[in-house]
Amino acid sequence: MGKNKKFESKPNYDLYDILEVSPRARPEVIDAAYITLMKQYHPDKGGDNRIAVSLNNAREILLDHKKRKAYDESNENLEGKIVGNYRIIEQIAEGGFGKTYLGEHIHFGSMVCIKHENQISPQDEEILIDEAKAMWDLRHYGIPAIRDLLKLDDGSLALVMSYIPGPTLEQAVKKVGGLESEDVAWITERSLNVLRYLHYNGVVHGDVKPQNIIIQPESHNIVLVDYGLSAIKPTSSDGCKGYTPYFASPEQENGETILPESDFYSLGLTMIYALGGDAQQRKVPGDVPDEFCHFIKKLIARDILLRPNWEKEDLCAKLQDLRMKVFGRRHSDMKAIRGLA
Repeated sequence: MGKNKKFESKPNYDLYDILEVSPRARPEVIDAAYITLMKQYHPDKGGDNRIAVSLNNAREILLDHKKRKAYDESNENLEGKIVGNYRIIEQIAEGGFGKTYLGEHIHFGSMVCIKHENQISPQDEEILIDEAKAMWDLRHYGIPAIRDLLKLDDGSLALVMSYIPGPTLEQAVKKVGGLESEDVAWITERSLNVLRYLHYNGVVHGDVKPQNIIIQPESHNIVLVDYGLSAIKPTSSDGCKGYTPYFASPEQENGETILPESDFYSLGLTMIYALGGDAQQRKVPGDVPDEFCHFIKKLIARDILLRPNWEKEDLCAKLQDLRMKVFGRRHSDMKAIRGLA
């Protein structure tokens, strides 16, 4: 009797489970499974009519592309569910890779961020595992801490990280427009500090952009998130996993291996965006101090050999000196960002 529980009539029964196939199963696999099971459960062969109806229903939905897509999408939303030791509270972001949720630990209530890979493909699974590997041993105030990597019942993966409050740089610019040069200076210095730590530990982020920098204006801190395109100690044979248009380095666009200097290029374009300039055209606004423009232009040199690197110069110290020269102080005394509460 327990063997047939999957056929019980209930609103959340799993169609893939009914046909004993993976959510990744191709149509021909689903059809073959249906035929095999119907040989056992067809009423004309002494089988169970209730089970046969369930099998027919599952086959009808899963072999119809539109119906299967709608079914999969309805099951992908994790809001309100328990995943491992975490309760999903709400969805906070969505991208081509999957969905990101705010959650809490069911025992002591600590808030977490849960990135769910809902495509259930080997390629997407590999990307999420690589992201977890890149971040697993990293400990820095500007990097989310990894809590767990969970495998859900449907075979999909969920990466659990510390929750980082605050708007992204993209959200801040959309709200208040281009930021003042001094604000962009401290955001850039904090970002370089994170990149220095990453690069020292052999990790190239590979996707520095406004959407991946969370800013915390009150403490003048930033957190660099989303390590899905990162590389660990990259070699010339690694190539490039992917990139974000407008913020990718030339070598990424050409499918070549990313290096620390690739992150510098993306950071330079991110600075232009934050200042209210045109990142696509690599155009800095006219009111930005010349010294700051020169710093940005060095980062976005198309020739990777002309960009700065950590062995030749300490970019954090250089930017502090620039801030002293241009703004009259190395630190901005927690000055609030105009328009951001």
